[in-house]
Amino acid sequence: CPRPPSTHLHTMMRQVSRAAARSALVAQPRHSSSLQVTISGLNYVGTGLSAIALAGVGVGIGNVFGNFLLAAARQPNLMRALFNYAILGFALTEAIGLFALMIAFLMLFA
Repeated sequence: CPRPPSTHLHTMMRQVSRAAARSALVAQPRHSSSLQVTISGLNYVGTGLSAIALAGVGVGIGNVFGNFLLAAARQPNLMRALFNYAILGFALTEAIGLFALMIAFLMLFA
């Protein structure tokens, strides 16, 4: 004898709810490796650590011009040559700072 349509629908809904309850209780395997795990805030830590190089650049530029002043005070007749060397030292030291700043921005925004 066929069941009335409402009873058949009720039985199907009960089976679906039981299957959903069983699948909710079963732990689903996760497919991830330790290489794929990322922590969202570490790019800010890396950017801050790369900014330490900018402090070193400031100290380096201070050393360049401080030593230029000492050398110019000792031998004023070599002022022009010493100034050229000081500008060269400044440019190379500043280039290191720009590279560090570029790396910091790459870590932050890329």
